[in-house]
Amino acid sequence: MGNGSRLLCLPFFTLGFLAAASAQGSATASAGAELSYFGRASVKIRTASGVVIYIDPYAAGDYSEPADLILVTHGHADHNRVGVVTAKPTTVVAAPAGAVRAKGARAVSEGDAFAVGAVSIRVLPAANSNHDRSDSVGYLVSFDGIVVYHAGDTDYLPEMEGYKPYGISYALLPCDGAFNMGPEEASRCAGAMGARSVIPIHSSKLGLHDEKNARAVRSAGLVVLKPGEKTSLRP
Repeated sequence: MGNGSRLLCLPFFTLGFLAAASAQGSATASAGAELSYFGRASVKIRTASGVVIYIDPYAAGDYSEPADLILVTHGHADHNRVGVVTAKPTTVVAAPAGAVRAKGARAVSEGDAFAVGAVSIRVLPAANSNHDRSDSVGYLVSFDGIVVYHAGDTDYLPEMEGYKPYGISYALLPCDGAFNMGPEEASRCAGAMGARSVIPIHSSKLGLHDEKNARAVRSAGLVVLKPGEKTSLRP
């Protein structure tokens, strides 16, 4: 891991306390939340209070800001490079069992819910013919009145029809059409869950980004980010 720091899987009741203390001690807290896209399914979220979250680290990007939380959706090599992220003693890593080699990682499965400071995480299902439901997940991440859904690698699932009550602000949906659903099916998912905005991820079969696939996703709130770009997040 970055800086040689250990990653801890701490008991549930201590996660909130340690992460909250970390966020409160940050001297670089920003005025608002933002999301940085590195490519493939790799993103960084920084909340308004300074909590730093990396999801599916893999694509080249700036991982130098120490993580409070690292979320991995499954064990494929283009999603689970937790070693590129700068960690600290209190960094929490969550992933399906066996998906990462980080010592002390918290094993999660669909239906789980936990919190890291003021950030709440719900683990949702993910699956298709290339990704078994038993070892793949998506994450619903809530903070600052914002709800971000990172779908991981998946196709449409009937359960998505029941996501509207979550009030998803931003749905990060794959749309490569090879290992996951394509733009048409991603559009169906966005409509089913009532997502306010959609940020296409995993838009290329083998590369980091496919502009054509990303822009083919239909959503009134479509936000297309190229690798290296970022966007502010609003409630």
